[in-house]
Amino acid sequence: MKNLILAVSGAVCSLLPLRFRHVMAKSLLEDPVLVREYGYLYLSSLARKLNVVQLSASGQYGTMASSSNDLSILRKYAETGRWAPEVSERLKVFFAGCGGTYLDIGANIGMTTIPIAQHNDQVKCYAFEPEPINYRNLVRNIAENCPSSNVKTYQLALHEREEVLPFEIADGNLGDHRLHIETGLLAKQNEVGRKIIEVCCVRLDDLPIELTGPVFAKIDTQGAEPFVFAGGRQTLARADTILVEWSPYHMARLGGDPNVVLSFLEEHFNYGQIEEADAKAGQQGESGQMKEITARLQSTITRWRDDPFSYVDVIATRMPSIAQ
Repeated sequence: MKNLILAVSGAVCSLLPLRFRHVMAKSLLEDPVLVREYGYLYLSSLARKLNVVQLSASGQYGTMASSSNDLSILRKYAETGRWAPEVSERLKVFFAGCGGTYLDIGANIGMTTIPIAQHNDQVKCYAFEPEPINYRNLVRNIAENCPSSNVKTYQLALHEREEVLPFEIADGNLGDHRLHIETGLLAKQNEVGRKIIEVCCVRLDDLPIELTGPVFAKIDTQGAEPFVFAGGRQTLARADTILVEWSPYHMARLGGDPNVVLSFLEEHFNYGQIEEADAKAGQQGESGQMKEITARLQSTITRWRDDPFSYVDVIATRMPSIAQ
């Protein structure tokens, strides 16, 4: 019924004079409720029809650019003026009063790298983003918003081996680009038919990265996390805190073994915390000894394997106060 109403409405509107249709559209866009709920979607759709490939939005981190079909990260930034504020606050507290090293593995357009680079120019940031368009916008946003030269970027995917691998492109959610491996697992996020490109993969341990001061690593690679840990054992073992996305569905889509992540965290960290990935700032997750945390995560490997919307963030630390 809804589709029928829309079709009839569209047919009726198409019969009206062009100038009258323009007045109607303009009046609708002056409705603040309509603009708040759907304005960005209209803007993105119109941009693509007009061959506009990039949009910019201003907010707390400055003016940030992304693709015109970015309906997730840039949209959130445009509507709220920030992105993942709880991560930014955690980084500020972690590096308070000192320098250090931040590894942003899965940097996208820089929404977690840029805030800490702006806030503390003593922190050396390494940002990894393999997708070409995201990477170009990452470089642009850093140049636009970071006055200090404390960010180094890599257009690379981190893996357990050096290789060129297929990489699938998500439309709309540009944070859902990921490596493409045929595993036979039923697709639950419209993965079938995605555009495939190739990206360069390397081992983190093979890169000449200088780790100084406390080290914080954020790993969000849409299922490639087991491969990141396998190829970066030496480097990541030197981290004081790791924030990693735990998604059994995405790891299964890539044929990765989630136990690689759990074993590494148990071996190198004493304490951990599980947080809902979309938890509000200040909302505390479950925390405890790392073995208790990994036991909880172990139980989700099978239960969440077929559910792309069941995932959490895991914080691994050496000191209990940091995980709380």
